Amino acid sequence: MKNFVITLLGAIIGYLLYYSVIMDAIPLFIESSGIKYTVVSILALVILVAGCIAALNLIINKRVNKYLFFIMCVTYFAILFVALFLRSSIERVFIFNPLTGLIDAFSNREMAIQSIMNLAVFIPMGYFVRKLKYSNLFIFSIVISLAIELIQVATMRGFFDVFDILLYFIGIHIGYFIFKKWQIIVE
Repeated sequence: MKNFVITLLGAIIGYLLYYSVIMDAIPLFIESSGIKYTVVSILALVILVAGCIAALNLIINKRVNKYLFFIMCVTYFAILFVALFLRSSIERVFIFNPLTGLIDAFSNREMAIQSIMNLAVFIPMGYFVRKLKYSNLFIFSIVISLAIELIQVATMRGFFDVFDILLYFIGIHIGYFIFKKWQIIVE
């Protein structure tokens, strides 16, 4: 009964988060029509529901089911790939001043949501690097963030933006410290 209540409550919270926040944010990353939009929307809903169920399990039971964890990981990397690399083609743009992004985030609601999403989407990455020494984490964070921005600009799927690199870097570090402190039992 307890697991059923956790699952039901997690599904409701996940859906409400999707409906109130994520559904409006997805069009910031990809066109709001077509198969890519549908796939990303479904993946986002799945990861939010699975994530909320897992979070409630962690809070209440201090553990996560291995199948739920696997679904979350696969969905997470699929969303990351689609959001970062399957956007519509755009021109090559380089934004080297991080203050430009910061000012945009404070003056434009859409940019604020996109900035929060850019940071938040890399927090789960911290789980996968939680066993690295901090010096290696620092290098990994810079390399992965820089690589993503370079691939996006080379394939014309996004801008090269130093502010995004900082957000990815911060997201990975937040996740690292959360998962270093918070031991997750996957069973």
